[in-house]
Amino acid sequence: MHKLDTTPGHLPYYKQIKEFYKKDIQEGVLAVGDRVDSEMEIQEMYDVSRITARQAILELEQEGMVKRGRGKGTFVTYRPKIKEELSHIRSFTDEMTALGRKPGTKSFHITKEIPDQATRELFGLDEEVMYCVRRVRTADDVLLVYFVSYFPLSLNIPMNMEEHTQSIYEVIGAPTRIDEEFSAINPSEEICLALKIRKDQPVLARKRVSYDKKKKKMEYTMCYYRGDLYSYTISTSQKL
Repeated sequence: MHKLDTTPGHLPYYKQIKEFYKKDIQEGVLAVGDRVDSEMEIQEMYDVSRITARQAILELEQEGMVKRGRGKGTFVTYRPKIKEELSHIRSFTDEMTALGRKPGTKSFHITKEIPDQATRELFGLDEEVMYCVRRVRTADDVLLVYFVSYFPLSLNIPMNMEEHTQSIYEVIGAPTRIDEEFSAINPSEEICLALKIRKDQPVLARKRVSYDKKKKKMEYTMCYYRGDLYSYTISTSQKL
């Protein structure tokens, strides 16, 4: 069992306990599906309060390491960071399936609204209404990415689309070209609420502009990925 640091200026006990379990999970001591000690067991092992034990488990869950089930216990859900290679145009559903992960949707909202000025200028619009789709997607039931997407009304996206499919590309067709830009940002309150993360937890922001086979813009999406769970890889080569 790990030992708590009790020297002056030590980290709060709940953070130390969280790090103990996090280390064991990342190093494979605890694997996916393994049960994690209960709050009462943690309380007894480390001689801490029930509140301290509960906070340690809560932070592990917020970081996607474990999942709690009422009356069932707490179990490890963490898998190594998802690495996507930037060589294909694929939907999130196809990406996760190809990586052996289970894709899911936590929330889905579609509206018709006037986008901000930057988006209107991107599509060459004035005050035209567009579809706005906000989605929170999961991998293996862990919150992973928050999408905010705009589409022209000419695509005729059904307002009840979420009842039929998880992938928008199955409805509007896959793009033939995409332009993307990546940056690391601090999450806004909206992103924190969507992904259930802290304000000091950085996210990978991915701005995507998609084009159809006629080279016409068909999508503008801002994707906000949890930086601790997601990364991109790029392979390049030089001709000799």
